Amino acid sequence: MAEEDIELLIPGPVPVTPEVLAEMARPIRQHYGSEYLPGYRQFTARLRQIFGTTTGSVYPIPASGSGGIETALGSLIGAETRVGIILNGFFGDRLANIARGYSSNVEILDIPWERPADPDAVRAWLRTRRIRVLGVVHSDTSTGVANPVAELAAAARAEGAVVAVDAVSSLGGMPVETDAWGLATVASASQKCLETPPGVAPVAVTRLGWEAIDSQPSPRGGWYLNLRTWRHYEHEWPHHPYPVTIPVNNIGALDRALIRILEEGLAPRFERHRKTAAVLRDGLERLGFTVFADRRWASPTVTVAYPPKNVDADALIATLRSRHKIAISGGLLRLAGKVIRIGHLGTQAQPERMTRLLAALDACLKEGVPSAR
Repeated sequence: MAEEDIELLIPGPVPVTPEVLAEMARPIRQHYGSEYLPGYRQFTARLRQIFGTTTGSVYPIPASGSGGIETALGSLIGAETRVGIILNGFFGDRLANIARGYSSNVEILDIPWERPADPDAVRAWLRTRRIRVLGVVHSDTSTGVANPVAELAAAARAEGAVVAVDAVSSLGGMPVETDAWGLATVASASQKCLETPPGVAPVAVTRLGWEAIDSQPSPRGGWYLNLRTWRHYEHEWPHHPYPVTIPVNNIGALDRALIRILEEGLAPRFERHRKTAAVLRDGLERLGFTVFADRRWASPTVTVAYPPKNVDADALIATLRSRHKIAISGGLLRLAGKVIRIGHLGTQAQPERMTRLLAALDACLKEGVPSAR
């Protein structure tokens, strides 16, 4: 079965529209100079709109989403910085691993995966641990749980901490208000709600973020994944305002996608994601699945669910792919082999896509799913 015949409903990468994909096939352009930079500045202005920042710096780091997160979180951490990580999913664990690469003073707030972080509990924890940088995943694709970032950031500021947010699966699919929520940094990725091929990790850093970075008595090293480096070139190299050769075709594709996103409008777009998530969740429950995240804190971009009793999750995933040409994902870490994970991000966030998926799942259950063991 050819890969192009498979409908991707995994939690990213997502299918890309022809007009966005066409940007990847354009002739290579010079990545600096008077002909390129006006378009680049329009691109970064659009990025600021998506991030919800008017004065913050934005940088299209050529990397995966994890590279953008490391750029943001690592830049905030100095040699003496006490770092706190909220861990309620696989990608919270990844945040912790990234932080440990920069500091030996990393504290973990380990909470049940099926619940979001409680802002009051986080504030009390920050106070006792004297945390100065807090890392949190906005929407964890391993669980389908969304953390209340705005409230967590308010709690952190009250205790003298700044917040670095992993918005890899939330930016462009649910509200992210970098300035209004008082965030220090926000990192995302091109291949999820931003509807672009993988390869670019947009990062936003605010005044709060720069103050935290510049006040470190003993900054950590590093060059490529270091916001100080990107700022230096932004201000000191006006003809080449980034330290490396940026992937011009990936940037062009992302810019085309940003134009589409802004033409749709952020509010209607967020509503489309919410409606799609509701269609999927309601349908899964009718079929006997148990959705992992409570509706009160369910992410609008990904859904995780236990199959009906006596149905093997991995076998169901394989059957859905072979019989119906639809790809969904399995569980991670403690949920491996137990759940299915379905993406409804960006181009996937269409109720009719979920209706087709639900019909295929229903057919699989009725036809019988072979055991994976």
